[in-house]
Amino acid sequence: MREKWWRSARLVGAVALPVVVASVVLGPGGLAGVGPEDRQVTFARPAWAAHANDRGPARKNQHVEARIWLSGRHQSELERYERSVSSPHDPLYRRFLSPTDFENRFGPTAAQTSAVTSWLRSAGMQITNETDHYVTASGPVDAAERAFSVSFHTYSGRLMSGISPVDQPRIPASLEQSVLTITGLDRVDSSPGTSLMAPPKGNRWPKPCNSPKAKVDSEIVGQNGRQLPWAPCGYTPQELRTAYGAATSQLTGKGVTVAVVGAYASPTIKSDLTRYSQAHQEPLRPQQYREILSPEWSQVKTCGPRTWYGEETKDVEAVHAMAPDAGIVYLGARDCSPASFNDALLRIVDLHLSDIVSASWGQPTDGYAVQDQLVSHRIFEQGVAEGIGFYFSAGDAGYEDPSSSAGRSSGSQRFQVDYPASDPLITAVGGTSLMLNADDTYAYETSWGQYRLRLKNDAKSGSAPLPGRYPQNWSGGTGGGTSVLYPQPWYQHTVVPSTLSRHLPDGTESSRPMRVVPDVALDADPVTGMLVGETVTTSDGKTAKYAESRSGGTSLSCPLFAGIQALAQQANGKPLGFANPAIYHRYGTSAYHDVTDAPLGADRPVAWAVKRYMNQSNGSGPTTTYVVTTGRDGEGAAKLRAVTGFDDTTGVGSPGPYYLDSYRQFPRRQGG
Repeated sequence: MREKWWRSARLVGAVALPVVVASVVLGPGGLAGVGPEDRQVTFARPAWAAHANDRGPARKNQHVEARIWLSGRHQSELERYERSVSSPHDPLYRRFLSPTDFENRFGPTAAQTSAVTSWLRSAGMQITNETDHYVTASGPVDAAERAFSVSFHTYSGRLMSGISPVDQPRIPASLEQSVLTITGLDRVDSSPGTSLMAPPKGNRWPKPCNSPKAKVDSEIVGQNGRQLPWAPCGYTPQELRTAYGAATSQLTGKGVTVAVVGAYASPTIKSDLTRYSQAHQEPLRPQQYREILSPEWSQVKTCGPRTWYGEETKDVEAVHAMAPDAGIVYLGARDCSPASFNDALLRIVDLHLSDIVSASWGQPTDGYAVQDQLVSHRIFEQGVAEGIGFYFSAGDAGYEDPSSSAGRSSGSQRFQVDYPASDPLITAVGGTSLMLNADDTYAYETSWGQYRLRLKNDAKSGSAPLPGRYPQNWSGGTGGGTSVLYPQPWYQHTVVPSTLSRHLPDGTESSRPMRVVPDVALDADPVTGMLVGETVTTSDGKTAKYAESRSGGTSLSCPLFAGIQALAQQANGKPLGFANPAIYHRYGTSAYHDVTDAPLGADRPVAWAVKRYMNQSNGSGPTTTYVVTTGRDGEGAAKLRAVTGFDDTTGVGSPGPYYLDSYRQFPRRQGG
């Protein structure tokens, strides 16, 4: 079932970041911000609005549509409530609010809304929408410049162009307690559309490869004279359920709904999930899956919808793999911008569409504008109060390197963690490399940090060196590290060592402990990933065909854990809410596997021989052979290490055999 997008609207009729800071300026023209004590609103221009792309003042008749987000009431009380309602043993634990209760208790007042709309109208802006969260105002550039005391310029870059303020926007001092932030002042030139592209090209892997029940070593000899095994062919849902203790739990996620948030919507996502579920003996029930989509799409050239199809298909199939009876609702955002994702998240909390939310996207913190972070955090606060748990991928590029493609696109100049995963109200899911025994049971895991070396002439036998740990050999690894933005949340105080919480990415020491991610980890290595079924375009570019191939990334581990949480909620009989306090409460027990970098010993790295097609979308033709190692995520300033206990690559570890039972009864301490 596909539904069209809905926006919470009633037509007229405290976070870790500073919201507004004092700045003594005068509003131009005497209209906006009248008086000598205007307040500057924290605002970050997008990367495409760099000085080098500045093309001069914007035309005064160009259109601006801004959202003025309202602060609401009782921020200190809300912060205390979200902690109490999420903490085991607190008297308020799991005494969640309904969306209406939240609005009545913490939402903005009518007086706040009225004051904001009066100010905007006085500057010549038209009020086009009012909701329980924001006021939307539109008008020409000259009116917006008066209202927000800014100048707008036109910017044109290689991939994106549009208009953006040159200055920090300002509001009247009297509105300081009413306005959270302002979004929409930067506008990308993009023509909305209603149709999307055809299925993408596939990503196929040649044989030989291994299954748990039929392991075959290659004839390639690695370190210490050991023959390297071929990489796994891709784990099935049943194999992953067995590995993480779900198969023996008798839990299926029945009665629980998981929301998956992505950009756009693959035209074959439902048929692919249906076929996949049938192929793996867990067929979908009628109405078990539904979609809520934007009525139009934007930024198609910039975001590339087809690059999202496989990710969102993997998301829903991974949730179903772990929780085959859970309901799934997919929300397809208008584009891949934080503002559009926030619209999707806002709908979830306003309608309480699910108790569990899985999202496999994010970007380096510096690339996520401060105004969008403020809005996201406010949405997460509402979700926590309502008993909704948010699970985000920790990223696939280790400590986000400023020289990487993600770092360059964000304008970053430093190593950093991803957002939203690093928000203290989010469960950040990292990645491991998983190996199974012949009976599909858990053998071992190591942190996902992959180096690879291509063998000359597609060698099929003989001695081969392991990949050197050089940047050119690194091919991806779990996101993790220490936030420079968020102080250490309460649930990490007794678990995370100060050697991590005070050690910042630039090598300096923080004067106070900071948030460390990830919180938990599961299989994410593309070499040990899950079989994912998707309709793809064949090599002739004309024919679409369903195929299954191995896929990974923390965009796999995140929905896998969301599925496990659906099982845990079924076991407990109540919504879990924000999971981190309960996750850390179980630290050091048999609920988790303690994942390290060297599960086979310090002198024996985890390694495979891997076959790849020269053209992976083709599925035929010449192949190459690689030697791949895992278990060491980056080097130098960017290194992340999995050690005994909590670490910044796998958090508390991966779900162990007693994780799900722990939601029926508290688990046993290891060794006791």
